[in-house]
Amino acid sequence: MKLIIELGRRIQNLGRRAVRAKTVGVRALVFDSDNRVLLVKHTYREGWHTPGGAVNNGETPIDAVRREVLEETGVTLDDNIDLFAVYLNKWRNLDDFPILYVAKNQEGDVATNDRYEIAEVGWFLLDSLPEDTTQKTRRRIEEYLGNQAVSNTW
Repeated sequence: MKLIIELGRRIQNLGRRAVRAKTVGVRALVFDSDNRVLLVKHTYREGWHTPGGAVNNGETPIDAVRREVLEETGVTLDDNIDLFAVYLNKWRNLDDFPILYVAKNQEGDVATNDRYEIAEVGWFLLDSLPEDTTQKTRRRIEEYLGNQAVSNTW
């Protein structure tokens, strides 16, 4: 299944490159009332990441982030969501623009609705993130905490 998902992504990206498409994605730093952060581990790449994904045609970014968080983690975001930053991500020879939102005081049991894409989901204390949390995920958390300047690139 991992191979089929990756093949589909590669074909989609070839088409986007052919027309010089720009992509827009969303990510979310989701915190609960205990200030734990919600992270996901994908089936097709290494490490723990913030939940998120592509903005679909006709969909607003805020609707996309709500959908992606629900699909990937089972958590329904309430209205306590703020835009944090927009980045440029040079990914697979594409110009991708991830929009990062912060959602505070969110509650919910975690359970993925997409077992083909998400292997694990969890709430983690900021001082005890999983060892294999990606550098980019750690960087976004540090930016949010004010420990690093907000970058222009993902």
